[in-house]
Amino acid sequence: MRALLLALLIPGLLSAADARRAPRTQLRVAAPEQDPPLDRAAFKATLDGSPAKVLRVRGPKDDLVLLVVLDLTGDLTLIDSARPALIEKLTALPKNNWVAVLKSQDVLQVVQDPTPDREKTAAAIKEYAATGKAGLLTTVESASAVGDSLLNRSNVRVAVLYVTDSNIYNYREDFTNPVINSSDSQDLSRRFPDQLIREKMQKLSDGLAASETPLYFVHLNYFSDPINEAYQRGLLQLAEESGGAGVFCRSRGEIPEAVEKIVSAAATHWSVAVELRSVKSRTANVDLLNGDRDIPNRARFSLRK
Repeated sequence: MRALLLALLIPGLLSAADARRAPRTQLRVAAPEQDPPLDRAAFKATLDGSPAKVLRVRGPKDDLVLLVVLDLTGDLTLIDSARPALIEKLTALPKNNWVAVLKSQDVLQVVQDPTPDREKTAAAIKEYAATGKAGLLTTVESASAVGDSLLNRSNVRVAVLYVTDSNIYNYREDFTNPVINSSDSQDLSRRFPDQLIREKMQKLSDGLAASETPLYFVHLNYFSDPINEAYQRGLLQLAEESGGAGVFCRSRGEIPEAVEKIVSAAATHWSVAVELRSVKSRTANVDLLNGDRDIPNRARFSLRK
């Protein structure tokens, strides 16, 4: 497994677009673990309302590659709380959970290749320099593409986890929708100051609809101004649409619990491969059942080539 993963990660970053061009014969559908736990043998699926064949099921005890993306540039007291909490939780993961560490300032860069060696993972997190500009919005599609590359060429579960303190005002690109014509009282940017970020989030949502990798994030700092609130709602939407989850911390004391919750969610998620046959639409909707239980799951997929 080690040789395969190390061979895949960097090429996946460099050829993300190619990973999505292969003809699809299946959809890997992410779903969270439940209480009581789900039964591997009891999964059933529908595709656009019709029964579909379940090809393969991977669950919490199966191999996982977790791509941890660090996007931290702000309050060092929050970052210093997040580091030990993240290291502690990652260290406790099973040995068949391989962890990669990446950073997202400017471009997505690998800090530590996937490894079961928790000391290497801890060292990479400790040595990460929290500087520069926020990068989540500019790297999330690349991170998902890396995950898809691994899914397409291996037999493991894959998840992307962002640990971020991103502030919408700290991106290199201006997402604050400045007034175009200050003399025009009808300018829509006056009435909808969050319009630009909402459009950006919708564009990302449309782009990520073709991805099969669930996204998770822990945001260390909740911002209450209107544009940041629109940004944060958009992040939560991206995570939930992918089959993942996100959480915002409103205080330093909430950080350890948030890290615990989201790392656990990523590590225990289910990946259910559903056969894709005779779909004429450019989109597909999948629903999962486990026995008689309806399972919340990644539902909407784009099938664009």
